[in-house]
Amino acid sequence: MNIAVLGTGKVGTALGTRLSSAGHQIVYGSRTRAGEKGMLTHREAVASADVIVTALPGTEVVTTLEEIGEDVLGEKVVLDPSAAFTPQMTMAYPGDSVAQQVQKRFPRTRVVKTLNTMNFTIMVDPLASLPQATAFVSGDDAAAKTVVTDLLADLGWPRDSILDLGGVETALATEHAAPLFFATARSLGTANFNLSISR
Repeated sequence: MNIAVLGTGKVGTALGTRLSSAGHQIVYGSRTRAGEKGMLTHREAVASADVIVTALPGTEVVTTLEEIGEDVLGEKVVLDPSAAFTPQMTMAYPGDSVAQQVQKRFPRTRVVKTLNTMNFTIMVDPLASLPQATAFVSGDDAAAKTVVTDLLADLGWPRDSILDLGGVETALATEHAAPLFFATARSLGTANFNLSISR
């Protein structure tokens, strides 16, 4: 698939590299590095993409997509792994989620929330040390969730480790698991863990 990764930090680079190794065509969009080798503006990156990965701070996702424009976004799949925090590291959108905001602002796009409950190293290599990790998926469009589930498989996620929570409103639950993530990381002294559902 043609995938536009918005963001060139650790999350965007890790996801882009792994998906590229799985045979997908990856372009990177950047607000600050556009024009450098291999870097496009966000709008340029999204123009020819089938899937958009919003590897951005959660508080920047909606404004970045607004700058790209509804005409360019169209009905593309938006894979959103972001989390939104204040400078004080509290939840930026109490009672709301980035995924819900994007879906409401751009009703034609097909938003799927996933990979937001873990460190970027787990996103792209889940079986290295966490064979029982769970990747949650939230979104309204069944076909878009199938696309994202296939991409998760390309990242190394076994099908039985992917849990579809339902509509985009369920993204509220996983986005608000962030305080638990940070409290656990402080307690363990490592981010090498993930939530796992035992059944």
